[in-house]
Amino acid sequence: MIHKMPGRGWEELVRRVQEETARRYRENLLRPRPFHSVWAPLTVSAYEEAHQLKNTLLQECAGRSLLDFYSGEVHTTEYGPVLSLWETPPIKPFIPEREVGEAWIMQTLRLLHGIGKATEARLKLSGYVTLRDLLFHPRWAWQVERILEAVERRDLHTLNHLVARWFPVSHPIALALLGFVKPEEIVFLDIETLGLYTEAVILIGLAYPQNGVLLVKHLVVREIAEELPVLVALLKELQRAKALVTYNGRAFDVNFIQARLRYYDLPHKIDLPNFDLLPFTRRCFRESLPNCRLETVEKAISVERTINIPSALVPEFYMEYLREKNVGPLVAIIEHNRQDLLSLVLILRKLWEELVMRGL
Repeated sequence: MIHKMPGRGWEELVRRVQEETARRYRENLLRPRPFHSVWAPLTVSAYEEAHQLKNTLLQECAGRSLLDFYSGEVHTTEYGPVLSLWETPPIKPFIPEREVGEAWIMQTLRLLHGIGKATEARLKLSGYVTLRDLLFHPRWAWQVERILEAVERRDLHTLNHLVARWFPVSHPIALALLGFVKPEEIVFLDIETLGLYTEAVILIGLAYPQNGVLLVKHLVVREIAEELPVLVALLKELQRAKALVTYNGRAFDVNFIQARLRYYDLPHKIDLPNFDLLPFTRRCFRESLPNCRLETVEKAISVERTINIPSALVPEFYMEYLREKNVGPLVAIIEHNRQDLLSLVLILRKLWEELVMRGL
């Protein structure tokens, strides 16, 4: 059964939660409590504010379900039920241009075996400006033909392997390859977990362009027993994808998902090019930001969160949700993940402008 969230009701809830959380936090400053959080690094102030947010959400969401706040449905898989929530937020999907990707490939003579920086410079001075100019060169013509064929076929795996062979993961040409993927085949991915690889995935967030809008979808683990059907549902979602966009997903998200799939003895290889934005972000912001944690980069691009909790407190909020049988803390986790996904889109747009376009 499909439910749709009443928009005005959600906006009113957010307003009340923000006001009540701020009020409780101010009052709590007058009578501080001992600080017991085991999650570091986390300031006392951030923990106290999150604690007040949790209490407010528990009060506001008592007796209600997630489908009171979000559009979604519960569907059945062979392993059990899966709750899917979705929305189309008022943000335009970012569409990388294929022409830009092709321009990067064409101008980069170093993609050919035997051409380094010095040789590339000499060839360009001799009039070989693009790969096409080398199409009839006796030494490099056969390599050029293979690359042009891959470009024509949008063969991302071949192009990705070729670029990775000669350039670091943070080089702009590696990001420019995203232009060879059709918009509807790009999936932004972010997960929430209870901790290390031996713990469960509790939420999987996906976002992708669809019919000119950005579709954001959440696969929710309402109880630990639903982790398996949620993982199976994720595999079905990824069947439509040709590329992933993540933030530190090369080291964490994808590896975590594969570890959990192995735990359930399921096919666990996610063989999709992963455009992890963290290396590109470090390249772009290393001179201007103290670190490249997602929340730091969000401030640099003027992202403001509404209902938010520190990442370190996600396990604590989820355990409170399980104990209290109250979706309030889970709403905070979903909103945290939702903003992570939207920030991925905004960061990709910024990196494309700063690294890919200016690099040309």
